[in-house]
Amino acid sequence: MKVFVSLLAALCLVACTPMSSIPPGSPESQARGALGAPAAEFDYPDGTHQLVYPRGPLGTETYMVFLKGGTVQRVEQALTDDNFYRIQAGVTSADQVRRMIGPPGRVVRFDNLQQFAWDYRFRDTWGYLAIFSVMIDDRGMVANKVIVRIESSKDGGMNR
Repeated sequence: MKVFVSLLAALCLVACTPMSSIPPGSPESQARGALGAPAAEFDYPDGTHQLVYPRGPLGTETYMVFLKGGTVQRVEQALTDDNFYRIQAGVTSADQVRRMIGPPGRVVRFDNLQQFAWDYRFRDTWGYLAIFSVMIDDRGMVANKVIVRIESSKDGGMNR
């Protein structure tokens, strides 16, 4: 029980850390200390290093911390309509999707289509809870994408 409480406290600390506590100019060690181990890391030819922080398996946010020379350049929420629109069938690869919006919250295989659905839960521009699903084919390319609202109202139908 004690281990469970400690684990829960650690998860809350990471999940509850406001991204505003990691302003541009902060050292990488401050970002890692506040946010913990990233889910993924990517390097770019220009020397930029990217840390990926999904906010829980059913979370609606994934933050990207961009560093250069060990210093935070910017922090961005990746699960946005604008990023989803940039993902294009036949053009965007699975690796590019991971770099743009992070790891999916759920992966489902569709053998008959020879594709995987990568699902991301997020809040859309209007604040509704939704799922962005991107279909990745067996070649590792985006085959299709769709956004489906999973709430009929912003309050989840609770105030009727």
